[in-house]
Amino acid sequence: MRRHHLNNGRKRFGFIFCCLGLMLLGVFLRLGWLQIVRADSLKRMSESQLTADLVQKHPRGRIVDRDGEELAVSIMTGSLYVDPEGMVDGAEVAKKYPQRNVRRVAADLLAPVLKQDANKLYATFTGGGRFVWLKRTMEPKEVEDVRKLIKDNKLPGLHFLEESKRYYTKKRAAAQILGFIGTDDVGLSGLEYQLNDVLKGKDTKYSLMVDAAGQQILGSLLKDEEQNGQKRQEKLPTVYLTLDSKMQYVLEDAMDDAIQRTKAKGAAAIIMDPYTGEILGMASRPTFDPNHFGDFSADSWNNRAISMIYEPGSVFKPIVGCMGLTEGVITPDTIIQDNGSIRIADRVIHNWDGEGMGPVPFSTVIKFSINTGMVQLGMELGARRMIDYAKRFGFGSPTGIDLPGEEHGILYRAQDMYEPDIATMAIGQGIAVTPLQELRAICAIANGGELLKPYIVKKIVAPDGTIIKEGQKEVVRNVITPQVAAQMRAMMEKVVSEGGGKTAAIKGYRIAGKTGTAEKLAEGGGYAAGQYIASFVGFVPADKPRYAMLVMLDTPQGAFYGSQVSAPIFRDTLQQILVAKGIQPADSEGLPSFEEMHAMGAKENVKTKPTPQIQLLPNGKVKLPDFKGIDMRLAAELLQQGRLRLKPYGSGHAYQQRPPAGVEVDEGATVEIWFN
Repeated sequence: MRRHHLNNGRKRFGFIFCCLGLMLLGVFLRLGWLQIVRADSLKRMSESQLTADLVQKHPRGRIVDRDGEELAVSIMTGSLYVDPEGMVDGAEVAKKYPQRNVRRVAADLLAPVLKQDANKLYATFTGGGRFVWLKRTMEPKEVEDVRKLIKDNKLPGLHFLEESKRYYTKKRAAAQILGFIGTDDVGLSGLEYQLNDVLKGKDTKYSLMVDAAGQQILGSLLKDEEQNGQKRQEKLPTVYLTLDSKMQYVLEDAMDDAIQRTKAKGAAAIIMDPYTGEILGMASRPTFDPNHFGDFSADSWNNRAISMIYEPGSVFKPIVGCMGLTEGVITPDTIIQDNGSIRIADRVIHNWDGEGMGPVPFSTVIKFSINTGMVQLGMELGARRMIDYAKRFGFGSPTGIDLPGEEHGILYRAQDMYEPDIATMAIGQGIAVTPLQELRAICAIANGGELLKPYIVKKIVAPDGTIIKEGQKEVVRNVITPQVAAQMRAMMEKVVSEGGGKTAAIKGYRIAGKTGTAEKLAEGGGYAAGQYIASFVGFVPADKPRYAMLVMLDTPQGAFYGSQVSAPIFRDTLQQILVAKGIQPADSEGLPSFEEMHAMGAKENVKTKPTPQIQLLPNGKVKLPDFKGIDMRLAAELLQQGRLRLKPYGSGHAYQQRPPAGVEVDEGATVEIWFN
C-alpha cells in the first residue's frame, strides 16, 4: 500500500516536471522566435513608436540678372507647428496664470504675435492630433519673438521646423517673369514654375527620438542636427537671366508712368537684342509684388508680353511690306494711288484721317501709314502668300521662349479668307499676335532677315562653377534677304524722321519704327466701340541696331493713337538707356546724363500743364479753345471730350490750329493742329 502511494507520488512529480519542462521549452522557443525570427520587424515597430519622422527643407536656388544682381533669393526660417496632445498643463504655467489652462494661455499670448484670432488658435489647440501647422515660413523677427514667448512662459507642445522662405529683392520688378512659389516651396508661376526642378532642393527626411508623451529628446535632436548639418547646407544652381536690371528699372518706371498718364487697362513693353534674341527687359501691367502675391488679383499675375493676343494694326504693315518687296510686287519707288478710301467687295476702308495723298511711292505709304496703299498691296499678294509669309515670320505659333503661358496668336486659314479679310489683314486687322511675336518679327528686319528664338535664361551655373545650361542665339529661319531688310529699315527710319512716328525721335540718333492703332476685339465678337490698342515698335540705331523695343497700351483713355501715347514711351525709355549704356551719337553734345534724365523726368511729372477747356454749347455745337502751347496727347484728350477728331502735323507743342480758337463747330468735325 505504501509502495503504491510512493509510485503515485513519483508519477505526479514526473508529470509536473514534464509540464514545467514543456513550459520552459515554450518560453525558450517564444524568446527565440521573438529574438531571431521577428527581431527586425519588432525593432522597426519599436523605432516607429519612439521616433518622429520629419522632412528637412532646403533653400531654393538664386535667380539673378545678367550681371549677377540678385532678383530672387531664399533663406532658412522657422515654421511653427503645435502638438495639441502634448499641450499638458505644467506647474510653471499654472503658477503664472492661475485658473487658466495652458491652451487658453498659449492662444491668448500667440494671437497678437502671429496676427491670428485667439479663439481660432484655441480651437486648434483643443482639436487633438499630434501635428498641426500654425504659421509657415515666418519672418526671422517673428520667429525670434515666438521663441522668446514660448521660453518665458514655459509653453509646451509648440515647436519650430526650418523651411525655405523666398524673397524677391526688387519687389514688383520683373514680377511676371520671376513668378512666385507656394507654401510648400513649389513654383506656381513664371520661372519659379518653369524651372522648379532646377531651383528646388531635394527634401531630406530624418527622424527624432521622442518620449512617451511625444516630446523631443534633446540628445537625439542634437545628434540628428550634427548628422544632417551638411545636407542642410546643400548648395543649389544659380539661374542667370538675360535681363539687365538697369534697363528693367527704366522700363518698369516707364510703364507706371504710362498707366498713370493714359489710364490704360493694361500694358506691355519688351526690349530685345535684335541680333541674339536675348530679352533685356520685359514689363507687364497691371503688376504685383511676388513677396505678397496673394494680395493681388490673378489677372495681375499674367505676363501680357507673351500671353495677350490682339490685332496689331499698323505695326504689322512693315511685315506686309517685306512680303511685297520679297515677291517683287512692289519696290520702295512703286507709285500707288491714294484716294483716301478704297472699296473691297462690300467693305470700304478709309485712311486714319480720311484724306488722300494722290499718287505716292510705296515708301510714303509706310511713312504715313496709308491704309489704301497697304490694301492694294495685300490684294496683289493674295491670301495664300500673306498667310504663308505670316507663318514664316513666326505668327500663329509660340516663339518658344523659356517662360510658361505663351499664346499662339490667331491666323486665318488661307482657304477661308474672303477679299475683305485679305484687305484688313494687310493693315494689321484680322490677325491676332502677342507683343513678343510682333517684336521678334520686327527684329528680323533689324538684323538683316534672321527670325530668332527669343530667350530669357542666359545660363544655369552649378555651385562649383560648371555651366549646366547656356542660352544662345538660335536662328529659326531666314525670312527675308538682307537687301529687303535694308529697304524696309530705310522706310521705317523715315517714319520717325519725317512721318507719323516723329514723337519717337531721339536727338542725335537714327531711329527706325512704326506706330500702330488698332480697334480692340470685343469679348462677344466684333470690335469694342471706342476701345483701341496703341503701340509702337522700333529699333536703334537704325543702321546698326543695338536695341529693339515694343510698347503696347491696352485701351488708353483720351489720346489713343500709337504716335501720341506709345511712341513717346519708346523715346523716353530708350533715351535713358542709350545714355546709361554710353551709346552716344556723333552729335551728342548737350545730351543729358542718365542721372539728369531722371531728374528731368521728375520735374516733368510735377510741371503744371496748360488747361484749355472744351465748351459744349446748348445748340449741340462745340466751341474751340486756344490749343497753343499744349502737347498732342492733351489736345487729343480735349478734342475727344467734344467728340471731335484730331488731324496732327509734326510733334512737340501746338503753335497753330484750324479752325481758330473761339469758332463753333459740329460734333464729329476734324480739327487740324500743327506742333513743333
